[in-house]
Amino acid sequence: MPFTINHIVAMAENRVIGRAGGMPWHIPEDFKFFKATTMGHAMIMGRKTWNSIGRQLPGRLTIVITRNQNFEAPAGVIVKSTLEDAVTYCRDHQSQWGSDCFIVGGGELYKQSMTIVDRIYLTLIHKSIDGDTLYPDVPVSVFEKVKDEQHLDAPIPYSFTTWDRTLK
Repeated sequence: MPFTINHIVAMAENRVIGRAGGMPWHIPEDFKFFKATTMGHAMIMGRKTWNSIGRQLPGRLTIVITRNQNFEAPAGVIVKSTLEDAVTYCRDHQSQWGSDCFIVGGGELYKQSMTIVDRIYLTLIHKSIDGDTLYPDVPVSVFEKVKDEQHLDAPIPYSFTTWDRTLK
């Protein structure tokens, strides 16, 4: 299988993905989707996302990107200083963690990696929500929506969408 770099993200209609270091909504089905999709794979995240999760998620490789050379991660968490180094680590460890590598946040990391991502798993929350962290625009000239599973009767209406890169 080819090595694939993925974003997995939940976003409000106004592109908000976070507020004050956390997620400004609670959708249990989205947590289940995140777990099922990332299980057994490598996840790359920024330090702020690591802080908001607060722990290593079981069954997945956690790679934290930070420029802080004094950052201390628990045993089993890999620390890299650049996105390029983190992706290389994922690529080099495919035999253990599979050919799918997931970027799980935050906003700056999503923005930096938009030019290299192959697939976007985007949970769209069908409302505008106040927040301070945004997901970048998905360039529709480069990505095509290949899945749109709507859950409009949920307490917070949402859709699971998948976008594949069409142009390299």
